[in-house]
Amino acid sequence: MTATDLTDLLLAALGQRIDDPAAIALAQALGNKPFKSVAPGNTVHLGSRKLGIEVAATAQISNRAYFPPRKQGRVWATWVSHAFVYPNYRGALPEGFDWSMNDAALSARFRRRIEGGLEEVRYTLPPPREGLRAKATLDEDEDRPRHVLIGVAEEQAYATLYPGSDPAHSVEDGFFAAWCALNGVLREDRLDAASLAALRERRDTPLAFLSGALGGLFWENDVQREHAPFCHAYANRLMEPSDASALTDAQATFGDANYWRKAGEAMTPDDWDHYDRIAPRYAQRLAQWQRGEIRSMVDRPEQDAP
Repeated sequence: MTATDLTDLLLAALGQRIDDPAAIALAQALGNKPFKSVAPGNTVHLGSRKLGIEVAATAQISNRAYFPPRKQGRVWATWVSHAFVYPNYRGALPEGFDWSMNDAALSARFRRRIEGGLEEVRYTLPPPREGLRAKATLDEDEDRPRHVLIGVAEEQAYATLYPGSDPAHSVEDGFFAAWCALNGVLREDRLDAASLAALRERRDTPLAFLSGALGGLFWENDVQREHAPFCHAYANRLMEPSDASALTDAQATFGDANYWRKAGEAMTPDDWDHYDRIAPRYAQRLAQWQRGEIRSMVDRPEQDAP
């Protein structure tokens, strides 16, 4: 089997359940046994050093088509989620990309960003097909790409209401989501007029808005592109300085976040009086972001990238 055939197998398997014929065929081509099921939060890997590829499968993908994680009988539905390909890989690559390209050549052709806790240089490549994403990471010592990630397109998650979870634990998430909707952070076309009116007129509580109008998901594609790095860093405690986060602001305002309160301890209620207490802090954080006083530790704003 040629390397080009392996690319075709990979693209066919990505996004499929591990018991799908495409996933089984890919595992066989890699010289491995089939993928095994895993619980949400875990990942299983199959790879071939000789072929220069490592493929992963998981039960939890941040893509609305795969939410929520689900069981098939007694095991979790597990999906082929992403793959890393390396310079010795000889299969087809995203259009316009070549392993010999240096930082200057890659930057001239692709969107360049500084991302991740290690602040790596990454380039957004053309997706190999609809529903996928592709990124190359630069080896700065070699001034050449280290690897390419090809996987199911995912969103950064800011707030997620999982089935069976305690809604009270997400009250502060509802506050932030409602504030974003009322202050021009959400995409203009994200809400219908009735949902926005119910929020503005305070007929819906913030948590009811998150669980209803937003369907329990407040993710990257819900906000305008320029606000995504701010929301990601603020909601996930990835801001620099580290105390500029939704959790620390909830603790400063209410004494603690509901998720961290002990059994029997009074929780912050889902009402507009408590929203009004923390909303000024959200406005302060966004203003600090816009002035450059705080920034993401994992994804710099675009204007900071060369």
